[in-house]
Amino acid sequence: MTIKNTASNHVETFISKSRGAEYGFFKSAKQALENFEHKNNLDLYRMAAYTNGKKFGKFKADATGKRFNAPLKRILEKALPNVSLVFKEGKCAIKIDGPLDPELLANAIAALDMLAASKTTIKDKAFDDAFPKPETVALDWDAITWAERQMKSQPKQLEAMIAALQAHRSGLKVAA
Repeated sequence: MTIKNTASNHVETFISKSRGAEYGFFKSAKQALENFEHKNNLDLYRMAAYTNGKKFGKFKADATGKRFNAPLKRILEKALPNVSLVFKEGKCAIKIDGPLDPELLANAIAALDMLAASKTTIKDKAFDDAFPKPETVALDWDAITWAERQMKSQPKQLEAMIAALQAHRSGLKVAA
């Protein structure tokens, strides 16, 4: 059962009315996942393009949709962990690594249904509980990489940076 041409296409409503998009996001994400489950990827493509600020079909690129990019990624990570969306030459494609887990997809659809029914927004704790933020790993600082980046970005200021760093180490005040 696909919800391609229904009277209430939540994805099109979400994309075309960015003013009330906060409350339409979960309905449209639910519809996109339901359609994906039934082998209709069009709504997922539309949402991905909109949240990435890209043009898709009759919908123009709109920067206001970018605020939904991270929440959509969180939903897709939980519902479809082995699926990635790829944008190439103005087209969206789906790359699937391995089999889909129908239970994960059904759980995500049910969670989205509850969030939509309770008029939750992406900033509410209920959304964080249903679709937790991924843990960030602290990267080690690399002095050589930093130095190379500084040499490329400001080559004329290199001597002044070295002098300032040496002065800072010794506790002296040096004019740049």
